[in-house]
Amino acid sequence: MRYLGTKRAVCFGIVQLFLILGISAGFAEEEYKPPAPELQIRPFCKFGTGKADASLSAINPPDGLAFTEEGSLLATDALNHRVQILDPYSGKHVGSIGDASLFTGEVVDIVVLPDKGLLISDEKANQVYRFKRATVSPATFQPMPPPLLSGEGFEKLCGMACDSKGRVYVVDGIAGQVRRYLPGFKPDSSWKFQFILNKAEGIAIDESRRTLFLSSDWDGMIQAFDLETGKWMGRAIGRGVDILTAKPRGQSVFSMSVEGLAIIDNYLLAVDEGEISALKNYPGHILIFDLGSPVLYETDRAMCQKRMANGIADGLVGWFGSYVSPDAVAVFPGNAKHPEPLVAVANQGSYEVLVYKWEEIKSEITKAHKKGMAP
Repeated sequence: MRYLGTKRAVCFGIVQLFLILGISAGFAEEEYKPPAPELQIRPFCKFGTGKADASLSAINPPDGLAFTEEGSLLATDALNHRVQILDPYSGKHVGSIGDASLFTGEVVDIVVLPDKGLLISDEKANQVYRFKRATVSPATFQPMPPPLLSGEGFEKLCGMACDSKGRVYVVDGIAGQVRRYLPGFKPDSSWKFQFILNKAEGIAIDESRRTLFLSSDWDGMIQAFDLETGKWMGRAIGRGVDILTAKPRGQSVFSMSVEGLAIIDNYLLAVDEGEISALKNYPGHILIFDLGSPVLYETDRAMCQKRMANGIADGLVGWFGSYVSPDAVAVFPGNAKHPEPLVAVANQGSYEVLVYKWEEIKSEITKAHKKGMAP
């Protein structure tokens, strides 16, 4: 997440003005599109007012997203010091969690725990707020003070994830490192993470492959780590990497910074933040990588362009959306009451959360295959 507090709306408007002037003067760069099929997807549901306000249904701005087991969508409303509770099936705003007396900084990520409770990270106060589930329907959550991890030396406590064993992974975005905590929030001594990411926030767990994916935001790549030990696997998605030095090589398939990550079925969804300014016209997108592809770790720009020139889109199988500084992506696998899986995207620069049907996205991937644009 990169925004400028309460002055963000004014600054963003100025940037948009310069963008318009830049385009009219011929200074703006041509829009970058990832070397993969563009999937024609439309959201079926939107939340937020589209403005930087503090009204009941505003999300100013959306950052972290998470689905509960029942299918409710939770969205951090950072500058309003709350988390919004949304029902994507009815399109209604259900309620909110917290206020400025509880969330002292800016809340940026959410994790739903195995016991249905929540963890909410605060990147300004560098601490985590824990909530227990108070009721089932409608969902309400009760804070469990005091905040966790306060005073433990985080420079920017942002992304979080939790595995099936209840171990919690916490990203320090500035230090570029990840710490792991046991269910009682004691540091896990078996965790040997010794890598330095170039700014970080996005995190996703693939337990079936014992892999932890982390965004190295400013390198435009996603690094892969052993889930049990934290050891770097010498592999990266979206850009080449030197296995001896871990330095990036070649060009990235991402136009700018990598942000949120999420896994659904056998796919990794990654947010390309993009950049819209007087000099660059790179709207944000969602890039989709096939986790079962033999060329998953051969998806830098040159390799993907070469495959696309031969009518093949492998590894990077597609992309969709056109966003203004998007941040998080979250997925809901479906349940008995709501069997249809969903994908939610935080369109941060437009102060909206958009929800898509995963089956429609998969259908578009299949169409690309049939057209010869994928293997």
